[in-house]
Amino acid sequence: NECAIELLKSRYSRVCRSIVARFLNDPQDVEEVLSDICMQIWNSIPLAKPRHFTAYLAKTARNAALHRMEHNKAQKRAAIAESIDELSECIPDKYASANIKSYEIRDTLDRFVRSLRKEERSYFVKRYYYGESIREIAQRHDCPESRVTVTIMRTRKNCAPIWKRRELKYERV
Repeated sequence: NECAIELLKSRYSRVCRSIVARFLNDPQDVEEVLSDICMQIWNSIPLAKPRHFTAYLAKTARNAALHRMEHNKAQKRAAIAESIDELSECIPDKYASANIKSYEIRDTLDRFVRSLRKEERSYFVKRYYYGESIREIAQRHDCPESRVTVTIMRTRKNCAPIWKRRELKYERV
């Protein structure tokens, strides 16, 4: 009976929401996971026949939330790896492969970032320090993704010459 899903939602959504919200910060993710939980319960109950339904439901909610959390982390790791690859285009190979002191690279990048306009600096830091995606930055700044992409690309292009102007001291391994 399909009204069982509505009954499940009305009776147990608060319990499930409290469990899922402990693991996920995004309200949209919470809602999607709650829908997934209803479908999982709907599909598994005839076979599972749980003795303690609330415990079974709580376990299902927890596992669904953990699964979504791992999925989100994997996406974040991929986005961070992509942004590091982008940034590596700015730093010449001789600095990346040499055994130079990290504070020299940091100081050079700090000076460069401080020289940027507010918008460029915000995009650059969010992309390469916080690992945010282009979409997240665009949403946060309420602007088109293409604007963020172009601004970040130009900023990276302007970053490359600072390595030529700056004489970094480094030691070869």
